[in-house]
Amino acid sequence: MRILHYFLGFPPYRTGGLTKFVYDLMCGQKDNGDEVIALWPGKINFFNNDKIKIRKKKNINGIVNFEIINPLPISLDEGIIDILEYTKKCDKEKYLKYLKKIKPDVIHIHTLMGLHKEFIEAAMENNIKIIFTAHDYFGICPKVTLYNNGETCVDDCNCKKCIQCNYSALSLNKIKILQSPIYRLLKNFKLVKALRKKHRKKFFKNEETGLKEEYDKNYNEICIKEKEYQDLRKYYIEMLEKIDMIHFNSNLTKEIYLKYIKPKKYEVVSITHKDISDNRNNKYIKSNKIRFTFLASTKPYKGFYLLKDVLDEIYKEKKDDFELNVYGNVTDKSKYMIIHENGFNQNDLPEIFSKTDILVAPSLWYETFGFTVLEALSYGVPVIISANVGAKDIVGDFGIIVKTNNKKDLKEKIENLDKDKIMKMKNKIQKDFTIKTWNEFCKEIENLYKEIK
Repeated sequence: MRILHYFLGFPPYRTGGLTKFVYDLMCGQKDNGDEVIALWPGKINFFNNDKIKIRKKKNINGIVNFEIINPLPISLDEGIIDILEYTKKCDKEKYLKYLKKIKPDVIHIHTLMGLHKEFIEAAMENNIKIIFTAHDYFGICPKVTLYNNGETCVDDCNCKKCIQCNYSALSLNKIKILQSPIYRLLKNFKLVKALRKKHRKKFFKNEETGLKEEYDKNYNEICIKEKEYQDLRKYYIEMLEKIDMIHFNSNLTKEIYLKYIKPKKYEVVSITHKDISDNRNNKYIKSNKIRFTFLASTKPYKGFYLLKDVLDEIYKEKKDDFELNVYGNVTDKSKYMIIHENGFNQNDLPEIFSKTDILVAPSLWYETFGFTVLEALSYGVPVIISANVGAKDIVGDFGIIVKTNNKKDLKEKIENLDKDKIMKMKNKIQKDFTIKTWNEFCKEIENLYKEIK
């Protein structure tokens, strides 16, 4: 089978769970004998940026590699402020010629960022089937997370809240720099890393405190901006509804998307990645303390500050029989915390989970899945997660699900824990948890392709 994947790009230029998932999947399919082609959004010229080009790049690990020149902008989770730039039309003929040349049997899209609607239309005209894996909420939400001012965006008042939520979004020129070849080369230089870290700290501080913008626009101008955000969402919803199959990685993701779109067809298939295997016999180092581990970034929407508030209260009540391992930056450290500022990688997990009694993932946003939950269970470690974590589909009796953004419930569940209760969950995981292999998952994706052929 000849498979074309559209995603944000290869590491090290792009990082994160989506990048790893797609790269693993492409490599797995190639190893299985499929012909795999990658297409990703590249640079936007500062001048003459209305004409798209599709440029052949050097193959990566046997994967045929193409870059789109002058795609739509890539906002990541920074938000969108130059709204009309994200719905610009392009010459569909370029995509028609490209698809006729490479002749994929199926197109697998992993994000709508940077992708013109004309690409979807060109695939339809060439009778090429398309599947979309929903990794986040871009297209529905300009900031990807459906999270605003400390809470999930349950009601955005028909995009009226988008104006405030996106007020600090990067300008188009800054995005062009971030999509430039020179930035790819400089991205991991110390100075660039420091500038990026400083920006993100300010970005998440604004998000945490819910800064307000004083508008000096008149009513008509505000209405025009609201209409632009409504049209932006409509643009992407039209794309999603043209796609042949939507792959939801959890029932939570499905429930959120179906509030906005009416897909032609969809399936819920839980995800994994190639480094997850059965590690339930991993060495366990005993301790008198209950050791909580927080493996996500300390972004507000990941629920870190909610967890910190709860554990601060418990600690002040003279209960110091616990510790919290945090893998990320913490500006206000508490005494019970052990901070690992450099984060972690896959090779660190055996040691991390050998010293973990329970993983905590109290996300506030609608987390589409949550690999850290699956990783913990694969090492025989129980979890505490919020109801907004998609991986609750696989948790069952192997952990505890708490109410989202509910300090009282989280505190009660933590205070009710002891070593015996944790051990019962660990024993349950050892006995009953089923770990989906990477080959099994690749077969499930292959079956989705066959469903739409």
